[in-house]
Amino acid sequence: MRDETTKVHCKVFEDNSGAIEMAKKDKYRPRTKHLNCRLHHFRAYVDSGEISIHKIDTYLQPADILTKPLNEDDFTRHREKMMRW
Repeated sequence: MRDETTKVHCKVFEDNSGAIEMAKKDKYRPRTKHLNCRLHHFRAYVDSGEISIHKIDTYLQPADILTKPLNEDDFTRHREKMMRW
């Protein structure tokens, strides 16, 4: 029996440049001192290459449908992108 492990690479699309910088660099500012172990856990995956972070324009960010109140046009556009209807 061979011992094979599945290697997964995850792409994260982010429109916030501050969040991208925090995930990629060990740089802290006074407002980031409260961050807990979830950031460090995520950063470990970024450092190992299992997760890559890609910049996306705010207009194209489909996650906004889950996090913000949107007007009908933006809601419809993101819904069509995510669900194909």
